[in-house]
Amino acid sequence: MVRRETNQWLMAFSVSFGVTFLAMAVVLGGICFVSYTRTGLGMAEVEKPQAARPDAYLPDREDRLVMLVAGTEEEGQPPDSYLLLGFLPDKGKIALCVLPAITYLEHGGQGTTLGRMWQQGGLGYVQKGLSQYLGIPIHRRATVTVEGLDALMAYGGLLDYQLGVDLDYPFHGRQVVMPRGRYQLDSRRVMDIIGYPAYQGGERERSDRAALLLSQLISRDLPLFLGEEGERLQRTALTALDTDLSAADCLRRAPALEFLARLELPVTTAVYLEGSLSRNYTVYHLTAGCKGRIWEMYGEEGTRPAWDAGEAAPAEEPVPDQKKPVPPAESSRDSGRPPIQEQQPLESPFVKFR
Repeated sequence: MVRRETNQWLMAFSVSFGVTFLAMAVVLGGICFVSYTRTGLGMAEVEKPQAARPDAYLPDREDRLVMLVAGTEEEGQPPDSYLLLGFLPDKGKIALCVLPAITYLEHGGQGTTLGRMWQQGGLGYVQKGLSQYLGIPIHRRATVTVEGLDALMAYGGLLDYQLGVDLDYPFHGRQVVMPRGRYQLDSRRVMDIIGYPAYQGGERERSDRAALLLSQLISRDLPLFLGEEGERLQRTALTALDTDLSAADCLRRAPALEFLARLELPVTTAVYLEGSLSRNYTVYHLTAGCKGRIWEMYGEEGTRPAWDAGEAAPAEEPVPDQKKPVPPAESSRDSGRPPIQEQQPLESPFVKFR
């Protein structure tokens, strides 16, 4: 009797223990499954978005855009200078090279200047000729006047600028008088400094000062493109400038522009001018080294400059360019003014591109 009761008790205990154990196994298994599933999903969620993180974006060569910008007093007047503005985000650079209107080039087998080409066919003709001669792509063009620049500068306000020389010379029917010192520049004074025709160092000094001033202006306003003001500035540029740049061009390069705006290092760089005036001071011949550096900065692989005899663009230190024959029409316009004494390029925070 005692044995039967013991067997019954053991059987009941075994059944209860087995049911309890099975229940615990089901609960623990469910917990492990949920934990594993969540962990797996979590790992997948961590790994998947990494490829789309904003800070992983890197621009490429397709984002480049080179513009020829002509600066003039008023619409329809001959430009005082020409700016090669290179948007090169894959290099982390915005490149500037300011060329005078008397810059020599060859087009159609004849010697000419940027100013003469503008007179013959406008800025589009200059764009085509300069692109072929230097062997660089120039995708878009724009003409900026004092009024147009004023509309663009409205977003950043007056520009704090230290002028290191005295300016006092007639320019476009006005007497430009600016003693050396610190200024808050508006668009009028910016254009006066860029186009001033009587720097002691001639065209080279004018180009240097213009490049430095524009670099300072771009560096100041570049952070605007990280916010809504940048979008408004782009829309203003499309309406205030005479340009073939489109809204689609801007939209396509918006990520690359923000990429440059976030860089901590300075992104503006200048290709400084080097050359010599013709004997009648009406034509400016770029040195072979200067043309080579322009090609290295803005050019693309597989292109060949028209000025080059078939060899690669020179990478060595600049060498004096040989005198080229001055076009007859230019020779007849000898002003008789004394030669301008050249001087070394101005000291600047920008590294000279080699």
